[in-house]
Amino acid sequence: MYVSGRPSREDEEALLPQAAEGATGWPSRLGSGLGSVSPRAVFWRSLAFARPSFLGKRSPVADGGEKAGAPASSSRKPHSTEYLDGVRGVASLIVFILHWTHIPYPSVNGGWGYGDNNSFWLLPFIRIIYSGAAMVSVFFVVSGFVLSHRFVQRMRRGEHAELASGLTSLTFRRAVRLFLPAFASSTLAFVCAYVGIVHVPQKVEGKPFAHGLASYIEYLDMESNPWDWAADFSGFYNPQLWSIAVEFRGSMVVFLMILGLAKTRTAVRLVVENLLLAHCFGHKRWDVALFIAGMVLAELEVMLRKPKSPSARRLVNAVLGSAMLLGLFLCGYPRDHNTETPGYMWSKHVWPFTAYRRRFWLAIGAMLVVGSMAFLPAVQSVFLTRPARYLGRISFALYLVHGLGNRTVGKWLLNTCWDYIGQEGFWPYAISFIVSTTLYFPIVIWASDMFWRGVDVPSTNFARWLEKKCAAPQSAR
Repeated sequence: MYVSGRPSREDEEALLPQAAEGATGWPSRLGSGLGSVSPRAVFWRSLAFARPSFLGKRSPVADGGEKAGAPASSSRKPHSTEYLDGVRGVASLIVFILHWTHIPYPSVNGGWGYGDNNSFWLLPFIRIIYSGAAMVSVFFVVSGFVLSHRFVQRMRRGEHAELASGLTSLTFRRAVRLFLPAFASSTLAFVCAYVGIVHVPQKVEGKPFAHGLASYIEYLDMESNPWDWAADFSGFYNPQLWSIAVEFRGSMVVFLMILGLAKTRTAVRLVVENLLLAHCFGHKRWDVALFIAGMVLAELEVMLRKPKSPSARRLVNAVLGSAMLLGLFLCGYPRDHNTETPGYMWSKHVWPFTAYRRRFWLAIGAMLVVGSMAFLPAVQSVFLTRPARYLGRISFALYLVHGLGNRTVGKWLLNTCWDYIGQEGFWPYAISFIVSTTLYFPIVIWASDMFWRGVDVPSTNFARWLEKKCAAPQSAR
C-alpha cells in the first residue's frame, strides 16, 4: 500500500496540492519542534509563518512539484497535466469572486438583456469572471481527469501491478486529504460563531437553528456525508463546502471504474465510460457525470495526437477554439431567468425541461472548456504562468477559507466603506465596493497561503504518514 520515494504525479489529487518530498515523518517533526519552545522563538516563528510563501526563498511545495526549496528551473518542461493546477487555481478564485459579489450585487445572478439588466459585466463571456457555479463543474471535470490520467497511461502500457499499488494508495488517503482540511476550516467558523465574530441566525434554510457543539457535530457529519445524493446542502458554518462530500463520492466512482476497466481494451473503456456518462446525465447526476467526463477526456488526451499537416492542424485548432468559445458561453449560463435571457432562450425548448437545465448546461460548458484546453498548448501556457501556478497551490485553501473571510473581515470592510464613503447612489455604492474589495482580496490570499502551509500541506503529510503506519509488512501481504 505504501510506496516510499518521490511521490508520482498521480499523487496530485484533484483540488489538492502535492506535498513536499520526504514529508512522511510528520509526528517526529512535530515533536522535535515542540521540544524547545520559548516566547522569543514562538514570536519569530510566527512572523516567519505569517510571511506569504511567494515572498520567501523556500516554499513547502515548489512550483511544478519540484523538491521543496529548490529553485524552479525555467527550462524544465512542464508535466502534461501541470497546467490543470493553474486551472483549478483560477476556478477557485472565480468561486471566491462570486461569493463576494453576489450579495452586494445580486444582479450578477441574472443575465444581460433580461429586464433592466444592461450592465457590461452581465454580458456573456464577461460574466465568466464570477461564474462560480460553472467553476464547480470545472473542478469536477479536472478531478476526474487528474485522478485517472496516470492510471490510463498505465492501462495502455499494461502496468497493472503499478496501477493497483497506486490506486490503493490514492484511495486510502483520499478521505483524509479532503475532509481533514475541511474540518479545520469549519472548526474556525465554529469558533468565530462561539466568540461572536460571526452572527448566528435564528433560522438556517428555513429551520430553527441553535448554535452549539451538537449543531457543529451535525454540520461536520453533513459535510463529510457522501451517502446523501443531494448535492446542494449548505448548513451554517461553511455553506460552500457542500462540494467536499461530492468530490469524495466522485473520486470513489472514478477509482471503481479504473479498477473495473483496468484490463479492458481502450475501445471498451470508452464505450462503457460514455454510456455511464449519458446514464448519469439522464438521471440528473450531473456531478458524477463530470467526474466520468474527466476520465473520458484523460483517455482521449493519452490516445489522440494532432495531425502533422499544417492545414489539418489549423482546422483542428479552429474546431477546438470554437468548442472552447461555446463552452465559455455556456459557463455563463445565468441562474435567474435563464430561459428569458437573450442568448439562452433556446434552452427552454430543448431537454432538460426543468430547473436541472442550469446544472446540465454548466456541465456541458465545463466539459467543452477543459476538453478543448487539453489539446491547445497556447491556452495551457496561460495557466502555467507564475500567478496561475501560485493560485493552483493555494486553490483548495482559498476554497475553504474565503467563506469565513467574507462573513468576518470582508463584511466589516464593506460596512466600514459604506459608512465612510456612502452607499446611496450608484457611484458611492460602487466606490465603496471597489475600495473594500481592493483591501480585502490580498487579506484572503494571505490567509489562504497560511492555511495552505499550516493545514493543507500538513494534512497531505499526515495522510502519507498514516498510510505508511497502517501498511502491512511485506511478509504479511
